[in-house]
Amino acid sequence: MKEQIEALQALIENPDDLSSLPGVIEQLQEYETTATTRATEDLERITNLQNANRNLLSQIPINTGEPEPPKDEGVTFEQAQEQLVNAMKNIGGNQ
Repeated sequence: MKEQIEALQALIENPDDLSSLPGVIEQLQEYETTATTRATEDLERITNLQNANRNLLSQIPINTGEPEPPKDEGVTFEQAQEQLVNAMKNIGGNQ
């Protein structure tokens, strides 16, 4: 970019000498192409990073503030024993 600025300043100092103008235009076109390519690549990288971030964030559980339902721990030995004793007492219709 410095070369283009110097060439344009030389053109201002000597407006009759336009010999460097085609070279400056070519350099600026190359610069524009490079800048456009870099911008596109940067946007693709940003999009990929955003997608990766969304995927990682989706793996984090969110606390909604509601209490979790109690876990069903099944029947304990004591509860099963009590039910068995009650069933044995009820045999024959006696309570």
